[in-house]
Amino acid sequence: MFLNRNSSWLANLSVASSLAELDIAPPQVAVGVLLTLIDLVTFLGNTVVFICPAVERRLRTVTYMFIMSLAMADLLVACLVMPFSIIYEVTGVWLFGEHFCKMWISFDVLFCTASIVTLCFISLDRYCSVVTPYHYPRRMSRRRCIVMTVTIWVYSSLISFLPVMQGWNEIPGLAYDSGHDCVFVTNWTFAIVASALAFYIPFLIMCTMYFFIYRASRLKATRIVSQTLDLHYHPDSRRPNNLQLENKATRTMSIIISVFVMCWLPYFVLNVWLAARGWGGESPAISCLFKIITWLGYCNSTINPMLYAFLNRDFQRALKKLLVCRRWRSQVDIGEDMVSIVTFSRTAQDPEYSNKTTALPSATLTLKGQPKQ
Repeated sequence: MFLNRNSSWLANLSVASSLAELDIAPPQVAVGVLLTLIDLVTFLGNTVVFICPAVERRLRTVTYMFIMSLAMADLLVACLVMPFSIIYEVTGVWLFGEHFCKMWISFDVLFCTASIVTLCFISLDRYCSVVTPYHYPRRMSRRRCIVMTVTIWVYSSLISFLPVMQGWNEIPGLAYDSGHDCVFVTNWTFAIVASALAFYIPFLIMCTMYFFIYRASRLKATRIVSQTLDLHYHPDSRRPNNLQLENKATRTMSIIISVFVMCWLPYFVLNVWLAARGWGGESPAISCLFKIITWLGYCNSTINPMLYAFLNRDFQRALKKLLVCRRWRSQVDIGEDMVSIVTFSRTAQDPEYSNKTTALPSATLTLKGQPKQ
């Protein structure tokens, strides 16, 4: 016990002495402040996603289980990946030892993969909701979604902790100073297999699902608007027409896909390219580019709450309750419901949604050729 305490004290002393010897320039401090701000925004945004179901009952849905899984992965990125990366970027030296280096890399791969795969499962959930709404409750039961969520994390663990801890990603003969550097080196085989499992296959599934969602949403928007085509609206009412509904839903899905591609595609392309050409002897420009692209991928964890939670009307209502501590009543809006169905929380057979589209308040609009009630 005494030896363990003594060795721990010596390790802390060596880290402290290393920090004292570092000469951190003002540009590095500025980079550290910027990255810390990104980390804080990521932490706060994903924390709010966890709190809101406690104040808004309508968020306790099957879809929100996937959003909670996404927030969990992104929150862990903010807590266990970003802080050590910030210290590493600012100091230029890895201060936490070789063993924890492998742990940190495993956490990085695990949480980022879980985030990406969860986005894929969200697209599958929305596909079932929009394209096959009447089979949705059976296909996406609560128990099945729990199993799917557990599968996401087991799958992510198998392509992160297992290969990294076993050294399957390493290149024989390539060595670096493990006392000062922590580099995620990948051989050609690992780069191809891991990138395909962690990004390229989920990306193709996402694109396919959102294409079918887009096609189904156009038909759904046409059907909804055709049911209300002969309605006289209140003069103060502002309701989008068919084209506006399609454009809004399409714009939302385009933002989702574009942000995902912008954040992660550069990293996986560069990672495969570096493995193909062989690691070692990278120029400072390539090393700097790789760091920027890596943090661009981390930023996806910062943006996800804004796309998958903050654009949800029920989440906005919960957020208002948290901020002002009072109940909010939402107005009936077919256009907003349409986008919500296409992207996030509602299904086409949701009773609340059906009531809104088939029995609109008489105080707001009347049927053509009939007097107001």
